[in-house]
Amino acid sequence: MLQFERGKSIGMVEAGWSARRVARQLGHSDYVERRCWDQWIREMSFTRRTDPGRPRLTSRREDRHIERNARV
Repeated sequence: MLQFERGKSIGMVEAGWSARRVARQLGHSDYVERRCWDQWIREMSFTRRTDPGRPRLTSRREDRHIERNARV
């Protein structure tokens, strides 16, 4: 979801729209809307998560080195 859409979503919910109605209007799932709203309430922000996956065990430099050695 783009930052603009997040702001629009928050505005709609604050205007009294249900999360389900906002999700359908913007073409998102209900879960995405609820998570955006929960984050807004918790942190008063709606920044996007940078890397929601597992923590990296190797650096990007080490990855390149491993890939280079695998090709040889």
